[in-house]
Amino acid sequence: MTQLKINLSLLLCALLLSPLSYSDANIFASAKELLSIDKPLIKVEYSNSNLVSTCPVGSIGCFSSANGGKIILSENIPTRHHDVVLLGLYSDYLQYADSRVIDELRTCQVKVTYLNQISNTRLANLYEGQCESLFKGKLLVLR
Repeated sequence: MTQLKINLSLLLCALLLSPLSYSDANIFASAKELLSIDKPLIKVEYSNSNLVSTCPVGSIGCFSSANGGKIILSENIPTRHHDVVLLGLYSDYLQYADSRVIDELRTCQVKVTYLNQISNTRLANLYEGQCESLFKGKLLVLR
């Protein structure tokens, strides 16, 4: 009887944790498709302590190219923002891995396209207005 309870507990844990990983993989696939860049999946780390020590102050996440690259996100990222923030960071990673250049306008446009694809038109319109005003003509070139 105890072994059955352990097996059921392990199965329940796996089911609870798998949607996040599945979701992250789907978001990565969307970013690759929208950018037409094929690079390997990188690790996403949900860690408030690493966020504070690695990412810009006040950010909810960032892409770090150190040690092969990884994405660091807040453990407390609101569900409604998770997908679009992660998509943007995957976009930054893919552009960096492809050319060592991150075009913030392109990342923003990828977010707009993604939001329109999932029928979140209101948020897509908000991002679209910000894309042009904040990022037009700006590139982040990394060595």
